[in-house]
Amino acid sequence: MAQIREIKRRIKSINNTSKVTHAMELVSAAKMRRSQEAALASRPYTYTLSEILTQVKSRSEKPHTLLTEKESPKQMMILLTSDRGLVAGLNLNLFREIAKLDMKNFQFVVVGKKGQNFTTKTGSDLIASFISDENEPLDLARTLTKVVVDAYANSEVNRVSIMYPDFQSTVKQIPTLTQVLPIEIEKKELPTTNNPLRERSEASQRQTDLLFEPSVDDILESILPHYVLTKIYQAILETKASEHSARMVAMKNATDAANDLVEDLTLAYNQARQEAITKELLDIITAQSAFE
Repeated sequence: MAQIREIKRRIKSINNTSKVTHAMELVSAAKMRRSQEAALASRPYTYTLSEILTQVKSRSEKPHTLLTEKESPKQMMILLTSDRGLVAGLNLNLFREIAKLDMKNFQFVVVGKKGQNFTTKTGSDLIASFISDENEPLDLARTLTKVVVDAYANSEVNRVSIMYPDFQSTVKQIPTLTQVLPIEIEKKELPTTNNPLRERSEASQRQTDLLFEPSVDDILESILPHYVLTKIYQAILETKASEHSARMVAMKNATDAANDLVEDLTLAYNQARQEAITKELLDIITAQSAFE
């Protein structure tokens, strides 16, 4: 009888846990949809800005501080992580990639409590940390842009990179290390089928006589900090989409595992209950036979 009560207690406890994980799954699913839409919607703008910067940069002969390499032994890395757990191996995969690097000359600017805990445990040089849930993505991107641009312009570091989980799909997020400064134009391919952005890009590349107002150097002076801002902002959106996707999948797996465990415990409960009933019947039959 004690065994039956223990199984019933475990079934009740697991059912309560599955209700919590299912509720978290639904909340993460709603946040995931919004964050995925934001990340995917901003990608064409980032791509188009890269194309524009390529056109402007090719026509400018004036050196710019954000394009030239600096002489400094230090490097700066922006690490984008989540504030909370329950995201499976999302943060752990980022930390594994960082562990492969020589972290001796790195300075870290961290977004997310998990990244802050990682840099503290590893004894890394942490110069700034931010909580992502307390800041809007664009405001956070502006703050990070000012920090890294000022540090690079003052030759405090020779390179600025950003480590973040690149959103590929709901079940796939790839740890990505991208150079931010000095600026290097990345060639990201967009889908070729019926893509107006790609057709527009190819058409602009065929144009050789372009007029710039104001001058090319003035445009470059304005567009380079904005390009850094856009790149950091896009990485933040990718991180948000990856975080909510990973959490939704993790909570769904936890809910499914809880339901499977409840089924196994229910079967064990029915078996134990049947054994108890059979034993009681045998005792009754044995006692009745003794009186006859």
